Amino acid sequence: MKKRYGFLLMSMVLLLNGTLVCAEQAQTDLDSVTQSSEDMTEDVSDEDAGSWMDYQLTIDGDVYTFPMMYEDFTAYGWVLDDEEDTLDPHTYSIYYFTKEEVQCSVYILNLGINTVSIEDCIVAGITIDNYYWEDADSTVELPCGIVKDVSTLDDIVAAYGTPTDTYEGELYTEYTYQEDYNEEVELTVYKESGVLEEITIEKFVEPDGFDEGEVSSEEPQSVMAYVKPDALSDDLTEYEIELDGSVYSLPVPVNTLLEDGWELVADDSDSVVAAHYYGWVYLRKDNQTFSTTVTNEEDYATIPEYCWIEDLSVGVYTLDMEGALPGNIQIGMNEEDFLAVLNDAGMEYEYTESGDYHYYTYNSPSYGHSCEVAIYAGEDSYYEKDTIIEITCENSFD
Repeated sequence: MKKRYGFLLMSMVLLLNGTLVCAEQAQTDLDSVTQSSEDMTEDVSDEDAGSWMDYQLTIDGDVYTFPMMYEDFTAYGWVLDDEEDTLDPHTYSIYYFTKEEVQCSVYILNLGINTVSIEDCIVAGITIDNYYWEDADSTVELPCGIVKDVSTLDDIVAAYGTPTDTYEGELYTEYTYQEDYNEEVELTVYKESGVLEEITIEKFVEPDGFDEGEVSSEEPQSVMAYVKPDALSDDLTEYEIELDGSVYSLPVPVNTLLEDGWELVADDSDSVVAAHYYGWVYLRKDNQTFSTTVTNEEDYATIPEYCWIEDLSVGVYTLDMEGALPGNIQIGMNEEDFLAVLNDAGMEYEYTESGDYHYYTYNSPSYGHSCEVAIYAGEDSYYEKDTIIEITCENSFD
């Protein structure tokens, strides 16, 4: 059994409300104390002091420091309860492991650039609770002498100071000591027993010596198999767009636009796109430029040339070029003629107004799939009144 999660890595700066050393050095009233991040880091680096920020756990004498690689965790004797699995970059899952008579849940995290087996991933945290450990003959200890089934709320505060966050439930109190997003320790004391019964450690960072994997520059079969249309379709349900005389069905590989004379501006584009992830490219042709996100559909990291563009726009807001959508819906087309094309095809649409502009969205059965038209309806502009000035086609991978 596992729970799967996806996440985007981000840097978040959070105020720490807990002290960073053991009892004799702890300051339990941090409201009156200000301290720089550099000073705090120096405090917790004292090996003789110990801290919740060590992200350590000792089980029957074995010291676990998170994060660690999968193979280092299983070397302690833990056996995966689930079938072997793979993880995409920038995702994590919770898996269950058993050792003798106890079970724990573990955060498995892929911070690499390729889709890999969980055996090649990071163990970024652990949860131990009394549901699986209540009758176990095991000793679980945190830094500063905090011991599962022994330590109280007062013991925890004396060791670690005021928590970053406190949750008071009907059955338990949970203290959270947080350093950053997904870098925290949660300690749960149940009211019936009055002692620590559940421990969660999360440290979603790369361990020392972590290898993110290699990038492939080989053209994928899916990119080689792409066929560019010769002309726009008359079918309004097709996701095609004409751009400067070339017709593309979407999604379209970046490489196809490069073959039509577009240039990838390397300094402003991502050089690598992780497996099943997205990146940015900046393209230029004849002094016209645009930037857009691209998607890598492969199980391995690749270069942006072999990624896919899922939406393209042309018109006054983006590219000052000729452009058209299926059914010969063109830049400069009159609004009345445009609506006649939609009505003749029985195409439903959504209409909105904003100032001097009319917006039409159609061919949109679900999110990420649509054609859009922007029409200028004002008087005071060099745009011709009631004509199409911008078109967009989007067709995302499902």
